[in-house]
Amino acid sequence: MADISRLVFSLSKLGIKALERLFKASVRVYGAENIPDGVSILAVNHFTRLETLILPYQIYKLTGRPVMSLAHHGLFTGPLGSYLDGVGAVSTKDPNRDKIIIRSLLMGEHPWLIFPEGSMVKDKKIVESGKFLIYSATGTRRPPHTGAAALALRTEFYRRRLCHLRQTDPALLQQQLEVFDLSSPDQVSERETFLVPVNVTYYPIRSQQNAIEKIASYVVRDLPERIVEELQTEGTMLLSGVDIDITFGKPLAISPLLKKRKIQQDILSQRPILPDGVLPSRPLMRRIAGNLTRKVMASIYLNTTVNYDHLIAYILKYYPGHRLNLFDLAERLYLATETVTKLKNIRFHSGLHHDQCVRLCRRYHQILADFLEVAEKGGVIRMEGNTIHKQKLRMKPLFNFHTIRRDNPYQVILNEVEFLHPLTRKLRVVAEQPQWLLRWRLRRKFLRIAKQEFADDYKAYYRQDESKPRKIGAPTFYRRFRPKAGVLLVHGYMAAPEEVRPLATYLHQHGYTVFTPRLRGHGTSPEDLALRTWEDWLQSVERGYLVLANSCEDVVLGGFSVGAGLALLAATNMLYKVRAVFAINCAMRLRRRSARLAPAVVLWNKLADKLVKDDGRRHFVPNEPENPHINYFRNPISGVKELMELTDELSKRLDRVSVPALLIQSSDDPVVHPEGIKRIYEELGSQDKELIMFNSDRHGILRGDVSERVFARVLEFLDKSVTS
Repeated sequence: MADISRLVFSLSKLGIKALERLFKASVRVYGAENIPDGVSILAVNHFTRLETLILPYQIYKLTGRPVMSLAHHGLFTGPLGSYLDGVGAVSTKDPNRDKIIIRSLLMGEHPWLIFPEGSMVKDKKIVESGKFLIYSATGTRRPPHTGAAALALRTEFYRRRLCHLRQTDPALLQQQLEVFDLSSPDQVSERETFLVPVNVTYYPIRSQQNAIEKIASYVVRDLPERIVEELQTEGTMLLSGVDIDITFGKPLAISPLLKKRKIQQDILSQRPILPDGVLPSRPLMRRIAGNLTRKVMASIYLNTTVNYDHLIAYILKYYPGHRLNLFDLAERLYLATETVTKLKNIRFHSGLHHDQCVRLCRRYHQILADFLEVAEKGGVIRMEGNTIHKQKLRMKPLFNFHTIRRDNPYQVILNEVEFLHPLTRKLRVVAEQPQWLLRWRLRRKFLRIAKQEFADDYKAYYRQDESKPRKIGAPTFYRRFRPKAGVLLVHGYMAAPEEVRPLATYLHQHGYTVFTPRLRGHGTSPEDLALRTWEDWLQSVERGYLVLANSCEDVVLGGFSVGAGLALLAATNMLYKVRAVFAINCAMRLRRRSARLAPAVVLWNKLADKLVKDDGRRHFVPNEPENPHINYFRNPISGVKELMELTDELSKRLDRVSVPALLIQSSDDPVVHPEGIKRIYEELGSQDKELIMFNSDRHGILRGDVSERVFARVLEFLDKSVTS
């Protein structure tokens, strides 16, 4: 009989804990409430050898019960075989295999872990011609094994039978107990048997040479190619980082499946029934086991955790053209994410639940670059600059099953969610959408978000005699037919889009489409601004960029004061289509030293909020603006703190700006110290950059005596940047 060695199990537990700290794998568990308290067989998909280590440990953490499992007979040799015996594993070729498992389940001692696929399914191909078919050692496709379902049925069958005999025939009961090496009916658990589908999804799936594979190759010469691939794939997961999502599906009760008349007759039979004996209802139970296996397999793969790789793979597969650019793919990925995450009964990777507008502007570059490297390696695409060329003839190549995870992970990723038909149908619609319609939809969406956000904030934070008219704070879109380029023009701190209207109008008259976004917290009231962070302001800028990117082929980022800093910060994210950036009186270094006290003042206010009200709190300080019809008259201290954090963040990332840059500064700016713009110029990563000083003692040089010269210089820079 298989028993778990407490010593070996405890050492294994400590070992896995140590490995968790050493490796970069991140395990997330969902549906733990679906693990029944009673007797259960956990049916799990099998993609890597990691499942045999990670799952028993995770289940033990959740239930407090050690898990027993079946293991391939080839592993039961030498020290590894002794270890497997110690942790309660049973060989697939053990002659008493079924008897051992049924006995353990009857007693309710341990959950059992069984892989219905029988072996690792490296290509993730589980459906063919509408049927569950899995790669076999012979190179053909076969149905999944029905063992897990059959064992669950047989366990519940014998539990019901022993319960019946206990009440009707004590002598026959004793004979039946001896079959399973049980001495008393009290050893048999009264809890019902359940079959629990479990899905394990890995993201990302990557394969490359790594330290584990190199060490193994050094120790053992001429490793088989199959083993090398496993070390490269699974070693990369552990060392480079992988998200492992474990989802426990709804448990399937076995008892209702035994209510058929033939099965009930055998349960109530007054003759001895051996595990391998003749059973009139066995053909029926085999059919039920087959149906149950298909149901379990469907549940396992319906619980696949969908991630970015799946979405990108299907967009590329269904895209009707032969080539597309990176921005087009990024926007289709954005739209796909926004669309499919509304589907019910499909689990999505945590990254797909984040704000996709933010990710489109900050993370998609890396997400796409990482996946496209995989697709190019598999011969699916060819990259040429920012253009993706589909290699249609190689979209479904024949690869060696045992090395496909390394040689063509693209196909593996496609196969993994092939069973999720609602998902793939939605992705096909997104992929086949005409480019003009995609751009129109997204431009309209981001404009609507900007306008609605302002309307909601204005209504919520309006203050009589303090808030400006709506037209001052409303985001404005100055659109032209066939523009030279699109210009994003960002206003400054405590101001509103009206602040940059003169320059926006000038550029629009000279052939440019211009969008002036409203930074969150502006154009309403100081109370609104006090609640916002610099990340909120940056997100407003990014949405404005997306309006223009879906309207024009080229985009230039620009801004005034704090808006200039935000434009430069956005440019550090290497946004698609951005050709240049300009900054006017960028608020990198303020004249008033008291601004540096803002973090301390904010902390004081938070402490004071927990005490009695005190006149010593200073949430706001008076402001004397150059443009009283636009700016706030009160400055929230928390806003100044955010401004300081923004400039600190910008200073760390200036070297990432690579596009041509124009910096304009007033020589005697009373708000921003000119030394700040000189520092920006020195640290800017752009090869093509220019700093121009205007002789002026004003901060707001977009209005007044030097404004026309500033406008002309900006226009000259734009014309040069978008035509070069």
